[in-house]
Amino acid sequence: MARSARRLAVLGLLGVLAGCGGSTVDDRSAPAHPSPAVTSRPPARPGSTGGTATAEADRRFVAHATGPVITWYPAPDQEGVGGQLTNPNPQGAPLVFAVRQRRADGWLRVMLPVRPNGTQGWVRAADVRLSTTPYALAVDRTAHSLTIIRDGRQIARLPVGIGTGNTPTPSGTFYLTELLQPGDPNGPWGPYAFGLSGFSDVITNFNGADGIIGLHGTNRPDLVGTDASMGCIRLRNTDIERLASLIPVGTPISIRG
Repeated sequence: MARSARRLAVLGLLGVLAGCGGSTVDDRSAPAHPSPAVTSRPPARPGSTGGTATAEADRRFVAHATGPVITWYPAPDQEGVGGQLTNPNPQGAPLVFAVRQRRADGWLRVMLPVRPNGTQGWVRAADVRLSTTPYALAVDRTAHSLTIIRDGRQIARLPVGIGTGNTPTPSGTFYLTELLQPGDPNGPWGPYAFGLSGFSDVITNFNGADGIIGLHGTNRPDLVGTDASMGCIRLRNTDIERLASLIPVGTPISIRG
C-alpha cells in the first residue's frame, strides 16, 4: 500500500467512530480529544473477479462507487428511490458496498452503511466497479475473539475487547466500510481503525456524528479481552496492523455471541 497515496479525511476520528469513546484510562470515562484529522489509508488490494469456480464460491463481491453520488433503491427498478450516498463518504473514504446478490439485468443487492442495522438496497451495476475479497471476519462476543477466514478456512483467531453492558457491541452481519489512520498511533484508536456499516444500538449522536461502530487498535492492551468500550471492537495494535495490511474494505464481518 503506497503511503504517498493517502488522503486527508474530512472529519476527526472522534466524529468518525462515534460509537467508540476513548481515553488513556478507560472508554467508560470521558473521551479524549484525538488529533484533528485522520488519514484515509488505501485498503489492502482486493482480489480480482476471476479465479476458479471453487475459489469463487468462497469469495465475496465488493462494489466500489465510480461516481460522486450513488442512488439506492428498495426494489430493483428505477422507481421509489431509497436514498443517496456520497462518494467519497463523509469521512473522506471511497464509498464501497458488500454485494449480497447479482442479477443478470444489471442490478445488485447490497448492504448499506445506514440505519437501521442490516439495511439492504439495490444499486445499478453500471454505477460501480466490482472486485472480490477472499476474506470474512467473525467476532464472538462471548469468547472475546475475532476469527479471520480466507477462502472458507480459518487462518487466525485474535483476542478483542467489546462494548460494556450499557454500551454493547451490536450483533449482526456488517462489512468494513473504510480504513482510517489516526493522527496519533499511540492514542485510544491505535495506528488503524476500520469503520463498519453497523451502528450502536444505544448511541445515536456523539460529537455531532452518528454512533458508527469501529474495529481499531488501542492504547490499553490490558483491556483487550474484556467488556470495556462504548461499542467498538478493540484489537492489540500489532493485530490491527496485520488486518490493515491484509483485509480489504468491503469484507463482511459477523458479530455474534
